[in-house]
Amino acid sequence: MIDLDDRELLAKYDQSDQLGSMSKWGELVKEAREQSKKLQIPSKVSWKNVSWDYRQPKNVIICGMGGSAIAGDYFVSLFEDKLSIPVIVNKEYTLPKFVDSESLVICISYSGNTEETLSRYHEALKRKSMIVSIASAGLLEKFATKIGTPHVKIRAGIPPRTAFPLMYTALITIFEILGLIGSVEQQLDEVISIFEKLAIEYSQESPIKENIAKEISYGIFNSTPLFIGYSIYSPIAYRAKTQLNENSKLIAIAETLPEQNHNGIVIFDNPNTSLDNIAFIFIHDKKEPRQIATRFEEVKKLASERSEKVLEILPQGKSKLAKQLSTTYLVDFISIYLGILYEIDPSATPSIDKLKETLKKKINLQVNIEEDIL
Repeated sequence: MIDLDDRELLAKYDQSDQLGSMSKWGELVKEAREQSKKLQIPSKVSWKNVSWDYRQPKNVIICGMGGSAIAGDYFVSLFEDKLSIPVIVNKEYTLPKFVDSESLVICISYSGNTEETLSRYHEALKRKSMIVSIASAGLLEKFATKIGTPHVKIRAGIPPRTAFPLMYTALITIFEILGLIGSVEQQLDEVISIFEKLAIEYSQESPIKENIAKEISYGIFNSTPLFIGYSIYSPIAYRAKTQLNENSKLIAIAETLPEQNHNGIVIFDNPNTSLDNIAFIFIHDKKEPRQIATRFEEVKKLASERSEKVLEILPQGKSKLAKQLSTTYLVDFISIYLGILYEIDPSATPSIDKLKETLKKKINLQVNIEEDIL
């Protein structure tokens, strides 16, 4: 098995230096915060000789795919008890029917060229919706510059999966600027401090015996990980699933409580199937409500009776945002170390690349959208 303390082997497999990029998450939060605070919301925009106003929205649709859309999932789980208008996350080619001129459509794509997100930007223009975008470059930035829709430009040149703090910080700041949530300044300051501390603890220089990210990676190696979260940790369970898909090239499962207790829990009722190869990872907070704590305890008990691999990931920090992002930071490190344990490059995604090339050859939607918008 790979020795995760062997720096040469880490460099051999981590060819895009995702581990190095992870160490900069605190810096990325600062940078995105400063850049996003410059956002100016216009009074109106025009497209094809038609103008419409920007005003307080009646609903918000956050559009993205993959590592961009997950920022919306995080936001909704964190602020759902603070928001006075509906906010939904859309991961399709099209917008819901109710979206109109009183809707705010936030389009997020790290590259700026994600075709599903471009399609929804295009549709939002047709419906005269208010649009704000987040991207490092690409057509989203080009459209925003040409038409005048508000845009937050974030740093380019890093693996999209490690750009999550850029997109999430920008998204939160947009809602703050619009007055839809209160100030998050203190929470972000706490997040930056925690990232700076954990960057050392989880780094490739930190030895296995002192590095929980490396320890958990060994603990779930050669198994199928099943992540279970609750409330603000539910999207983290899903992030863990997708990060292990991309970085570790593994099948992984994401569940949430209390929903899992109405279906997924029944896997323990079949004595004729083996769960020895399932690694159960519980992502939660010791301060959760009593009914949720009881549910976690019962599921952990059932899991422990069927598998030797039962682990917990607990948050650090005081604010909900810090707790949410500290657990995410650990999950992301685990996914990279786990990929290296399988002796593969975490950043390489040949299946995604092949699919994109096929779509470009057969449909070329980006070109069609660009021609109509510009």
